[in-house]
Order: sequence, then structure tokens, then C-alpha cells
Amino acid sequence: MELLALDYHGTISDRKSRGLWTVQPEVIEALIKARKRGLKIAIITSGTGKTVPQEVKNLAHILAFENGSVFHYGGKVYVDKPNGWDSIRHILLNSKLKPKAVGKVVIIYGVKVRGELEEILHTHGLFDYVRIVKNINRLIVAPKGYGKDRALKTVRKLLNVKGAIVAIGDGENDYYLLREADIGIAPANAVDEVKEVANYICDKPDGLCVKEVIEKILEGKLLS
Repeated sequence: MELLALDYHGTISDRKSRGLWTVQPEVIEALIKARKRGLKIAIITSGTGKTVPQEVKNLAHILAFENGSVFHYGGKVYVDKPNGWDSIRHILLNSKLKPKAVGKVVIIYGVKVRGELEEILHTHGLFDYVRIVKNINRLIVAPKGYGKDRALKTVRKLLNVKGAIVAIGDGENDYYLLREADIGIAPANAVDEVKEVANYICDKPDGLCVKEVIEKILEGKLLS
């Protein structure tokens, strides 16, 4: 195993408590141990990165925010988006819908506005250019064809990964991440859609699954 690709919310971190996501100390320790043993780490998350603690960011060799459209690597930021996407964002951001979050590429809405969102896309003829991905209780609006699977291919290239890739994720937007990896793993709290494509399902949820997987990789026992 050469690379461990991880979702953040509900994978590295525990589920929200009073609006916060927390990372258990034993998970941090496991990530530190993985780095020391030469395992490359990528964090690929739907958010803009604001809720990811700096301590966790520092443990990753590469960060891919906004569903894998904005990369932080080698002290630089790379944005992956198609030509014309800014015009589409302008239409959406000037509509009556109020987003939950706005990034450099993606726009995130609550799940309750899906009908209204689809109506706007239909009115402007944008269905061929926009991908709406449900992620637990949010809708991620991103360019069609730009997701965590594409992000993992970019990570593989930037980090010059030649060996096997293990990916762990829990939400609907992690479906293609797990399919793109050599080994896809779902924590116990993952949605059924993700569990269906996983090669392995942890008995433990969230970061405890990440810790378990790291321990098995370092012991050479993953999926044995």
C-alpha cells in the first residue's frame, strides 16, 4: 500500500456535535504513525477546508477540497474546473436559492431545495454541465465529470503513486472515490450506497475505522 485517500467529515472526524466535527486523539496518533512508516496520505473532502483542523491538514501530503476540485500541494493551490464554470456559478449564485457554503468551485445547498435547484438548471439548460451530488444532508453542485474519482487520479499523478491505493469514505460522494481506489473501505456509519461498492466494511465508525485500517496496513494484514 502506498497511498491512503481519506474523506474528512464522518470518516477521519466524528459526526457533528453542536456544529463541530472532532478528531479523536488516537486517530491523530494513527495518522502520524502512518506517515512515519512511509504511507502517503491524501484528504479528499467535499468542504472548503475551513472545518479541517490545521493539525490534521499538516498530516496530509496533499489536500483536495470542494469535492476534489481545489488542491493544496507543495505550498501551492491548484483549481480544477472546466471553461465556462464561472458563468454557471454566477447564474446559481444570483438565483433566489441561498447556499450553505460557497467555494472556489463548488456550491453547497441543503437537500430541501433540490427541486428548486433542478428547476433553475432546467430553465437555463445546464443539466449537461452540472452534477448534483447528495452528501448526507447536503447537495454539492459541481461541474459534471468533476468528483472524487477525478481527484484521486490527480492525486495519483501529483504524488507519483505507483503502488496500491486504499480509500475510505462514508457519504454518497465517496462512491466513486472507493471505486477508483484499488481497495475501497467503508466505515460502519457509511451510507448503504458506499457499503455496496466497498471491498471491506469496518465494524467501527468514523475515525476509529481509519485507525483500524492503518493498523492493519502497517501490520500487513489488510483484508487478510
